[in-house]
Amino acid sequence: MNWPKFLFLLFFASAIVSSVQAQDEDEELGGKKKRASILDDTTKQIYGPKSTRYYTERTVFLNRFESSSIDTLIRNFHQFTFINRLNHEYQDLGNIGTAMSPIYYRLPQTIGVSSGFNAYNVYWELDTMRYFDTHSPYSNMQVILGGKGRSITRVVYTRNIKPNWNFGFNYKALLIDKQIQRQGKGDRNVRSNYYDFFMTYHTKDSAYWVFANARRMRHTVIENGGVQVSENFLLSDFFTQFAQPELTTAETRDVRIATHLYQQYRIWKTWQVYHQFDKQRQYVGFIETTPSNDFYDARVLNRSAAGDRNWFRTTRNELGLKGNIGEVLLNGYWATRRYEMDYDHIDEGGLPIKTKGTEYYSGGTLAYQYKKGFTFLAEAEALLSSNYKIGVGLETPWLEGSLFRAQYKPTFVQQAYIGEFDGWSNVFRDVEVNQLKGFAKLPLKGLKASAGITLTTLNNYVFFDLNETATKQKVLPEQSSGNQIMQSPEFRLQWQFIRRKFTLDARALYTSVLENSNNAIQVPEWLLHGQLAYQNIFFDGNFDIQFGVEARWQSAYFANGYDLPTQQFYTQRQFVNIDYLLLDGFFNWKMKRGRLFFRYHNILQAFQDTGYFATPFYPGQSNVFDFGFDWSFYD
Repeated sequence: MNWPKFLFLLFFASAIVSSVQAQDEDEELGGKKKRASILDDTTKQIYGPKSTRYYTERTVFLNRFESSSIDTLIRNFHQFTFINRLNHEYQDLGNIGTAMSPIYYRLPQTIGVSSGFNAYNVYWELDTMRYFDTHSPYSNMQVILGGKGRSITRVVYTRNIKPNWNFGFNYKALLIDKQIQRQGKGDRNVRSNYYDFFMTYHTKDSAYWVFANARRMRHTVIENGGVQVSENFLLSDFFTQFAQPELTTAETRDVRIATHLYQQYRIWKTWQVYHQFDKQRQYVGFIETTPSNDFYDARVLNRSAAGDRNWFRTTRNELGLKGNIGEVLLNGYWATRRYEMDYDHIDEGGLPIKTKGTEYYSGGTLAYQYKKGFTFLAEAEALLSSNYKIGVGLETPWLEGSLFRAQYKPTFVQQAYIGEFDGWSNVFRDVEVNQLKGFAKLPLKGLKASAGITLTTLNNYVFFDLNETATKQKVLPEQSSGNQIMQSPEFRLQWQFIRRKFTLDARALYTSVLENSNNAIQVPEWLLHGQLAYQNIFFDGNFDIQFGVEARWQSAYFANGYDLPTQQFYTQRQFVNIDYLLLDGFFNWKMKRGRLFFRYHNILQAFQDTGYFATPFYPGQSNVFDFGFDWSFYD
């Protein structure tokens, strides 16, 4: 069956039904009419955030059936950039929508094969798919009008066709102007469009549930290669208004399409059988119309115009059984995953690695929830041959901890690649990781504090490294010959004082690399983040404000550089990202169903000649005024 076409027709049929059929509020549920629980809409406006709920597929899988109300809070509404939303633990190329990479090691999502083209994963994966239960049509529009042509639009629409059948869609657009030698409004650095359609249905007795969604993203970046400087450059050269980009004719494209279907059926009391289907495709392309540019350190194919293209496809089917014994949920499953990697300039049959095949998985889950705030979760998965991952987590009001161990495959791009400017073929061993986290928490009225530590060990770690002495292909993948051991003590504080109108948030993260074979890990020693804000509500809850200042400081370190043709971040020891105090002022305001914010970003650069670096040779966002708003409609 052609699943994308099937789901499209299903979504289309749902939309038609929703447009011609009034929402059946009078249908009896549990012996009572739904409308009986809502006030007469002729006397007052009855629909709002409390009448619209959302939940995730995960909560249904765990048999918890928990839902949440729509977020209408203004707290931290001004934190709209992806770096903000990821707690400043990622680096980009100095502008919204550009390539991103975690500064600190991140645990693998899959233990099997993967493409390795991950620079734009955040824009695809950051938001969890939400499914809704609405009494009336719900829509929300968010528009961010960032300074210097940085615009973000987010739209969501959903409605219940019937009380047990919901349909909706999301749309997101990034239209981001260049920040280096911008020629005027609309001189784009990034153009990105994302949309999805989603649907959920369950029988009236909840014996059968189905979730379905189809997603697509087209992400295009006009690359600049950083600021062009001489060999004996000064720090101020990167921040002058006359700074020039290294590149003007390079373009990166990342196109992703995914189809998802999950369904479960109750076979006996609290036990269900379920099936999950996932089909994904990723296309990655790099185009350079003037490949003779001195910016590139090597020529492999030596063509008049560069056009590197790669495709990665996977199809996964999972069949499992799950159910509750008392408060304990047990789950076991079997899965197959077909994969195929197509390189534009490689005959895959001549490579030492398989680029097409089928993986077989087995795994399970054990989850226990004792009252609210006490949860235990254990998950395991094995790829039948060698790879595996095991994770255990515990959360209570006073203690939080987790233990994770995995052995996973290096990515395709780490093992084989040929493009206009790069080429290699490797056979790397599987990577091993262990990570232990533990936090003690102090939850008091008006004061929340926690302190803990994260310990991570790596073996056979694969990374990209810069070799400055090489005459060609200076950036190549390498497998560490030893271990990496890191410890990261962390402290968090949230204090509300003076009648709980003022809030102080603080976070301190210290990272020490105890063992670092091949200098494979480069991280800042300190990351400090804090916010001081005032918040109050006036006019019987109809006027809500928050304003304050926010600061972030990161110690100087050799940040990972970025190899543009291969979309890979690499270790280097030539360029130091200086320590810099990033200071923002903000004002958030909510009135009825609308929210807006004003933010002045990077205040200090307005009074000095230099700023900060996101990635070596890529200056971070300069001082700029941002504005944004959103509005929700419940009818």
